[in-house]
Amino acid sequence: MSVLAVDLAAKYSAACLMDHDHTVTEQFDSWGRTEEEFIYLLAGKWLFPDETESLPEVMIIEDLPHGLAYSRLVKTVLRLQGRIVQALHEMPMGHTADALFLAPIEWRKHYDLKRGTGPDIVVPTAAQSGYEPPAERITAIAEATGKRGGGKAIARKVATDYCSAYLIARFAIDMHKQHGTYDVVGTSRYDTDVIRKKDVEQ
Repeated sequence: MSVLAVDLAAKYSAACLMDHDHTVTEQFDSWGRTEEEFIYLLAGKWLFPDETESLPEVMIIEDLPHGLAYSRLVKTVLRLQGRIVQALHEMPMGHTADALFLAPIEWRKHYDLKRGTGPDIVVPTAAQSGYEPPAERITAIAEATGKRGGGKAIARKVATDYCSAYLIARFAIDMHKQHGTYDVVGTSRYDTDVIRKKDVEQ
């Protein structure tokens, strides 16, 4: 059993495939890839699996923070969310309900990351569990973009994305072990009975 966790942002995103022993079996990011390529790397996990792998139980995607002011970046992330769900629905083994959205405040609370702590805090937090972002990939990004292109800053951002995706995956698995479900406080899905019932009654 495994989960695919996605730290989703307007510029750079990262994903972590983790089994229930907290072992990372695959990880990748969006840098240097088109939006289309990254989306189908995610949704492609719901193609027909071969003998050596199985479908993830859920794709858990970090949602936008509650109360975030409307902006161009918000619109971009919302469109990305919709495109991921659409691509997932198009996969032979995928369904829209396989996407689970998670409020950032909930997974950060799990690690005692208080309000006001920035993204850099996730790197030492992930390190406490023995995780480090893929060094070769981070170095390659820094070198490819160079000093004038803000290589170090971009590489640092991607590194924090990897760590966030890792922590989101651990959160999901921990919740499943504690509660027997991924659908805990702060999560939501498309295409659920609750949403349909609410829409009908209104």
